[in-house]
Amino acid sequence: MALVLSHAPSEGADSRAAKKEGEVVWYSALLLDISQAVCNNFNKKQLGVKCTLHRAGSGSIYRRYLQEEKAKLRIADVFHNADLGQLINLRKGGHLRAYRPAGIGKFAPGFITPDNAWAILRVGFYVPAYNTRYVKPGEAPRRWSDFADPKWKGRLSMAHPGTSGFTNVGVIAVAGMYGWDFFKKLAAQGTKVVESATGSLTLVTRGEAHASFGTASYGLFNMIKKGEPLKMVVPEEGVPLSEGPNAIFRNAPHPNAAEVFTDYLFSLEVQQLLVEKGLHVGHPGVKYPKEQVPLDKFKLIVVPPEEIQKRSKEVRDKFREIFGI
Repeated sequence: MALVLSHAPSEGADSRAAKKEGEVVWYSALLLDISQAVCNNFNKKQLGVKCTLHRAGSGSIYRRYLQEEKAKLRIADVFHNADLGQLINLRKGGHLRAYRPAGIGKFAPGFITPDNAWAILRVGFYVPAYNTRYVKPGEAPRRWSDFADPKWKGRLSMAHPGTSGFTNVGVIAVAGMYGWDFFKKLAAQGTKVVESATGSLTLVTRGEAHASFGTASYGLFNMIKKGEPLKMVVPEEGVPLSEGPNAIFRNAPHPNAAEVFTDYLFSLEVQQLLVEKGLHVGHPGVKYPKEQVPLDKFKLIVVPPEEIQKRSKEVRDKFREIFGI
């Protein structure tokens, strides 16, 4: 039987031991500017530990870690993505080290697993969006199924579920409602497929697509704040919830530094930064921006982590078959 977790769960890191290690390597699927800001702010504290970031989509950093592990390369310490199914696989494979971040006991229920395998760093949603220069208010979709209308032919973009954690969850949810025939209709629309959920928005802001079938809510939030002519759609059926877990690897080369950095991720400082970037978190002390849509205003579609883990390969394979990419 595979070792599920190693190291007794604890709360609070050994800063002296972390300083001797000197570095922590964070694999993160958060947007680059947010991930880099977190690393930079951590480094400014001069704790004797340097944060080194590798940022890519959920699927990319997951595959990179597995390839490194197979080659017995010990590089990554801390892992953050937007695909709980991958974390279940990592736990089953004995890749995770139990750790309870300092102060996590005050968080909202459900933000840490009972076995301390991972804690939820942030929550977002998979939502459609459109460019207000090209889509009139009366033309905007109201339901997920509206994107099958021929008027959207050649006007849509979306990310690949094999590389985007948000999209993986979103496709599982929408396929559960409308089946794969619906995605065949999306493919027939000439939908442009890119690697990341936020990348699909880039096409929309440029006018290369007029609407994104689905994107990360926080990426959309930040683009709107920057003045991009974008508008969120909240479909009548609801929006898929995307939870972003954070964990420490069992073979982390800098285990104590990983704990110090993980404590920092769940501190009020970082949690406040995340909500200001359009995300929702479990820390009770954060203050949400007035333009941030409250969690209870969304009709949520919650895909259980076990279903994400079970269906992810099917989703990747079917998507490649239908879209040819």
